[in-house]
Amino acid sequence: QGLGYPPCARMLPHWIHPSELATKMSIWNTSHSIGAAAAVVVCGYIMGHLGQDLSANAEVVARMAENMGVAADDAEGMKRVLQYAAHYGAWKWCFWIPAGIAVLGAAWLFVGLRDTPSSVGLPELPDTDTGKEQASMDKRSRKKFLSHMVFKNRWIWTLCIANVFVYIMRMGILDWGPKFLTESRGMSIVKAAWSVAIFEIFAIIGTIFAGWATDKIFKSKAHHMCLVCMIMASIFMVIFVAFPQMPPVLSIFVLAMGGFFIYGPQALYGVCASQQATKYAAGTSNGIVGIFGYASSVVSGVIFGSMAETGGWDSVFPVAIIFGIVGALSIGLMWNA
Repeated sequence: QGLGYPPCARMLPHWIHPSELATKMSIWNTSHSIGAAAAVVVCGYIMGHLGQDLSANAEVVARMAENMGVAADDAEGMKRVLQYAAHYGAWKWCFWIPAGIAVLGAAWLFVGLRDTPSSVGLPELPDTDTGKEQASMDKRSRKKFLSHMVFKNRWIWTLCIANVFVYIMRMGILDWGPKFLTESRGMSIVKAAWSVAIFEIFAIIGTIFAGWATDKIFKSKAHHMCLVCMIMASIFMVIFVAFPQMPPVLSIFVLAMGGFFIYGPQALYGVCASQQATKYAAGTSNGIVGIFGYASSVVSGVIFGSMAETGGWDSVFPVAIIFGIVGALSIGLMWNA
């Protein structure tokens, strides 16, 4: 999943001028949200329509109820168990179908992508051409360049830490959102899937807005916009948690507004890393920042899952909010970068 981002983050600064980089990279980054919205709807329908109907098989139903921790006298719980049993094995298609699409996508990339302007006989971007200097570097000099611009660059490590908190909020909501809406807010699987898809649609709009605001309002200083986004995402998550009895439509809207703002930093951290490390070290810097982001899956997966199982959903989202606030403080340290 994480293999696509660094090479793209390296390529785009070669083709896009720094004054437009945040806007253009944000537009590119909407592919995350478009794919996620499509996947959650497709997989929601797969889980609701495919698979083998074993709801009449008492042995299978009993085993599923035991695995899900649902007692036989729990009417609502057994209703959910029967819903899953009616589409036994459907989850496998949630892997096969996206995998097939990914193979087609790989073929399209092979045909359509080119590395740098100079590789197709075009000049480098104005005011950014350091190609001759880079070409003259030997292996030792390149290693020293990477060490200085990436591994010894305190702003890259600040971005790494801040990205952990962005992904905890984003993946906590996206990974656990459908399960939370079905278990705590009483939605069906298909409706919960559509709710998270709406969250992703808002994220697309928010991502593009964050890129535009970075270039037009904050003079291409992406880390300034990241701070604003983290603060606003935390505020909307506070509203979502503080008012659990709000109407479902309003609840979805508030959650979607959290998505509107949380995807801005995810897109812009790649811009920040490219700005701080130069376009020639953008791939390495984005790779390191990305590693820290995906490592946070341990928190959103294991820790949030354990909290939901032992302490209920009321304990999960307040912790996500705390991570959001800490993330805002982290990126705030870069204000003068």
